[in-house]
Parts: sequence; C-alpha cells; structure tokens
Amino acid sequence: MDIRSRRKTTKWNLFSKFSGMALAMVAGVAMVPLYLRFIPLDLYGAWLASGNMLAWLSTVDPGLTVVLQQRVASAYGKQDFQTIEELLGGGLFIAGIVLIAAILFGLVCAHYLPVWLDLPSTVDVEVIVQAFSLAVIGTSLMIFSFAISAINQGLQGSLGIGLITNIVVALSFVLMIILLFKEFGLLAIAIGLLFQGASNTLCQGVYLLWRMACEKIRFSFSFSSIKALAKILSYTFLGRMSGIFANNVDLFIVARFLGPETVAVLSLTRKAPDLSKNFVDQPIAAFMPAVSHVSGSGEMDKVREVLIRLVRIMLWVLCMVVGGLIALNDDFVRLWVGRHLFAGESINLILCSSLFVTTTTICTGYICVAIGNIKGISLAGFVQSLLFIPLVIYGTKYFGLIGGVLAPLIAVFAVSAWYYPRSFSRLLKLSAENRKDIIFDGLSSLAVTILLTLGFSQPHPNSWFQFIAVVATFCFCYVCFIYIVSKAFKYEMRNIGRILLRNIAFITRCQR
Repeated sequence: MDIRSRRKTTKWNLFSKFSGMALAMVAGVAMVPLYLRFIPLDLYGAWLASGNMLAWLSTVDPGLTVVLQQRVASAYGKQDFQTIEELLGGGLFIAGIVLIAAILFGLVCAHYLPVWLDLPSTVDVEVIVQAFSLAVIGTSLMIFSFAISAINQGLQGSLGIGLITNIVVALSFVLMIILLFKEFGLLAIAIGLLFQGASNTLCQGVYLLWRMACEKIRFSFSFSSIKALAKILSYTFLGRMSGIFANNVDLFIVARFLGPETVAVLSLTRKAPDLSKNFVDQPIAAFMPAVSHVSGSGEMDKVREVLIRLVRIMLWVLCMVVGGLIALNDDFVRLWVGRHLFAGESINLILCSSLFVTTTTICTGYICVAIGNIKGISLAGFVQSLLFIPLVIYGTKYFGLIGGVLAPLIAVFAVSAWYYPRSFSRLLKLSAENRKDIIFDGLSSLAVTILLTLGFSQPHPNSWFQFIAVVATFCFCYVCFIYIVSKAFKYEMRNIGRILLRNIAFITRCQR
C-alpha cells in the first residue's frame, strides 16, 4: 500500500491551488472584455443572473464532496482500507444519483428561466435558455467530478488532481475564445462549461482507477456504508443547500428589482474581491486533506502550531488584499472595463469589509470540518443562510444595491463570525496566549491596512504599468509596516530567508 507523505501532498496542493488561481485570475480578467465585445451588455447581465440559478444546481449535492474527502483522508490516516473501499462504492453511488437529479432539476429550471428573471423584450430569451441548458449538463458533470476528486484528495493524490484541473480549465478557456471569434456569442461560454465538466469527470475517473490499481483498493458496495454516509449528509445537506442558494441569490434578486445591467455593474465591481477571496482561502483548503489525515492518525498535537501559523499568515495576506482593494479597485475597474461599470466607493467598501469577515470565518470553518466538526459547521451555515435570504430581498427592494451588498455582512456577523472561530479554538484546544497572539496580529494588521488605505486613496494611475507600480508599492509598504509591528511576522520572514539561503547553497553545490 502506498501511504503518501502529508508534507508532499500539502506542497503539491498549494502549488495546484496557486497555479489554478493564477490561471483563473488571468483568464477571468482577460475574458470579460471579450465577453463584452461579442455579447450585448443586457444579455451578459441576464446570463450572470441566470448563472446564479445555475449555481443552485449544487443544492442537489448534499455535501458529499466535503464528507468524502474528510472521511477517506481520516480512514487513510488509520490505514483502514476496508472503510475506504466502502466509501468508494457508497460515495460514487450517491454521486450518480446527484448527477441525474442535477440534470433533471436544471432542465426544469431552464423552462421557467425567462419567467423567473422577468427579462425585458430586448434580451434574446431563446439564446439564454439554450445556453443555460448546455451549462446545466456541464455543471452537473462538474459536481459529479468533484466527488471523484474528493476521493482522490482523501487518498493524498494532490499532484494528479491539480494537473487535471488546471489543464482542463486552460483548454476550456481556449475553446471559449475560439468560439467567441467564430461568433457563437453567449453559447461559447456554455459550451466551454460543458467541455470542462465532461473532461474533468473523465480524467478524474481515470486517475482514481489508476490509484486504486496501484494500492490494490477495490470497490465495495455496502448498504451500511451508504446509510452511514446518508446520516452525516443529512446535516451537510441543510448547510450546503441553504448556503449555495444564499450565496447565489443576490444577483438574481438584483436583476429582479434593479435590472440586468445593474447585475453586470455589481458583478464586475466585485470581480477583484471574489478572485482575491480564492487567493486567500484556497491555500487554507489545500491543507485540509493533510489535516484530516493527521486527525485520523491521532497526531493533532503536531499540527496545532502549523495551523496557528497558517491562520496568522491568512490574516496578514487578507488585510493587505482588503486594503489594496479599498484603495485601488475603482482604478482596476476603470482600466479594465470602464469607469461607468464601477458600482461606487460605498459599495466597494462594503464588499471589501464583507471579504475580510467572510474569508476569515470560511477559513476557520474549513479547518473545523477537516478535524471532524461537520455537523456543527453545517447547522451554523444553515441558520446563517436562513437569515441572509430575507435580508437580501428586503435590503435590495427597499434600499437598492447598497442594501443587497450589506445583507451577507449582517448575516455573517450574526452567526459564523463568532461560532466558527469559537469552534476552531475548542477543537485545537488553543490556550489563552494563543488566542491573544492571533487577535493581536489581526488587529495590528487592520491598523496598518487602514493607515495605508488612507495614504493610497489619492493616486489614480492612468495605465496598467502605473497601476502595477502602485500595487507593488502598496504591498512593499504593507510588508515593511507589518515587519515593524509583528514579532511573529519577523519570525516567518526569517524562516523564509533561511530556506532561500539553503536552497541557493544547495544549487551552488550542485553546479560545482
């Protein structure tokens, strides 16, 4: 049996996450001007609103991906291969049911899509419905591939997963570009999603079969394992269903009350915060298979210090990102797609504040789930979503766009902003000193962020070169200030310096 190194798994996970994010950021930013060039603004805005409904397909997934990754990784840490075989059979059986349900649910939604969105007569409804139907199949296949990928992650197979995902994403963007220039319009996006879902499912499945052959793991179909999975899925289903619906209802509500063009403005304004969120939380997610593996092997004391350091790094990076977005997001949108598509400073400030609060809670939630608190995190997510949905409807209807973007921030403060960190502290058995140090680093980073945001709010770069120079200057100043105020940051920077020096010395010896 091939018991893989947690250290190597995490390194490859980090590499895959960062390369995937870089690809998504470059392609995502570059693709939008092409979309706006080949697709009318009102049609593109209607597609973004329908994309919210497309994400609702994930509600038919009861949280199988999270449960499979945590359970397989924990069993792999215990070297309990019988449990792994039962999880394979039961998990893929449930994933197949989810796939069929997602396709059927999506096609029904496609039929009622024009009525729900209440689209104006100027929008080509037939194209929207056709593109949505193709995207339904592609998204459903992606959901199925996530279950396979979760098993691969549980088996600590990070390298293969990352290569497959990044190559498929790159090819799908290339296909979209070709189809846009071939005048497929909105259908180019839908066909790209279909290609991505089908390719991911095929490649992840082949990789799983290869891992099973290498480690002599077989499928084992057991009703008792399906029943055990169903029991924990009953909790994750509530949290996942309500969470996905809540996270993807805002653009639909904005389209309903404020029109599809406002959807485009909001979506483009929050593009940079959304991409930045992935930049911060995905590296945390990269550690989760290894954390579950350690939890299963009973060695949690070894990982506590690493997770505390990881949370500190997350806070430092997140504060730098939030400060940069508050000061410079208007310039980014202006240079990217035009000033008329920026939603305003007040909306941007709320979006950035929401980015800080939600990302902090999400990252602590990832760790709690990886350790095994699936039930508590799922129920908290369910309660938060129940609160958010009426808030976003009421806020958008009576207070416009600013009410809509305030709703998620209020809901997070009411539930997960206090419950997730509390659960994190309890599961890791943090001491009072540990909690004090984390809070100090968070507050000092926020103070530096506020100072630099005020200082960098005035420069307005007129070219991408100037913009990049301002961003680089902001990051440099932030690092210098944090180095002065945080002892923990000094320690991490010195560690990085020692690692670089060792690598340089090693390369020099090899060249001799």
